[in-house]
This record gives sequence, C-alpha cells and structure tokens, in this order.
Amino acid sequence: MEENIIFVNGSPYEYIKPFSAQDLLLYLGFNTDVILVDYNGSILQKEEWPTILLQNQDRIEIITLAGGG
Repeated sequence: MEENIIFVNGSPYEYIKPFSAQDLLLYLGFNTDVILVDYNGSILQKEEWPTILLQNQDRIEIITLAGGG
C-alpha cells in the first residue's frame, strides 16, 4: 500500500484517502474562524476546504490570524 504523506507547516503527516482540507483542519483542532490556508502555494477560500481532497506530497501552511493593538 502506498504511503500518503502531506506536509503541514513543514511537518510530515501520514493520512488515509479520501481526506479533505476541511477534514485536516478539524482533525488538527484549528479554530477555522481565524485561519488562512495556503495549499501548494495558493490561498484557499473557506468554501473550498471541503472540496479539496488531499494528495500525496501536498504542502499546506496554516496561518493563524491574531489581533493586536
């Protein structure tokens, strides 16, 4: 069986297909109201998260937005 590896913020993760970007975010426990998702160099719109199925060697950067003053 082929390993399915993705990279999240530079760290490798093994996963089982099918697995969407939204599945990943929920699995990792991110507050989806305050993040941006870079998927292989492109920012995903929140509406796209459930439709993007992860593929072997994908690179995902999850950016948490923080308010400041």
